[in-house]
Amino acid sequence: MEKPVSLDSFDLKLLKLVQIDAQQPVAEIAEAIGLSTPACYRRLRRLRETGVIEREVAIVRPRTLGWPLSMIVMVTLEREGPSTIGEMMHLLDREPEVVEAWNVTGDHDLAVRIVARDMESYDELAQRLFSANERVRSFKTLVVIRQVKALGPIPVD
Repeated sequence: MEKPVSLDSFDLKLLKLVQIDAQQPVAEIAEAIGLSTPACYRRLRRLRETGVIEREVAIVRPRTLGWPLSMIVMVTLEREGPSTIGEMMHLLDREPEVVEAWNVTGDHDLAVRIVARDMESYDELAQRLFSANERVRSFKTLVVIRQVKALGPIPVD
């Protein structure tokens, strides 16, 4: 279990701003939250070192790189061993088309977000990952028509 990190109002304001734009100059962030630039740098470094800020990445539109289709796949696994979910997560982690995967509660065991160049390539991937996999009891594919909301910031208020 992760140890909670103590965050004050400056940390929360800083987190709110960097979740919107992590490339914003630190001097601008510092001014916006009422800190000196060096104090803001120190806080950012502490937030990174403690894992509050897990990583900073560029979010690329899949369509611009030739991945126009997105699917959410709900997977139900067979329960033949305690390592089944771990093995499946490891398998999914190695696939470049799998951009996110979660172990979930409810009627399914896994929720998987996949990008594909076309339906044929998705079908090949689904056959290999799910249909031909003895760990998988069933799976349901939801094709994304349009994204309603992109990955948003975590509320800090």
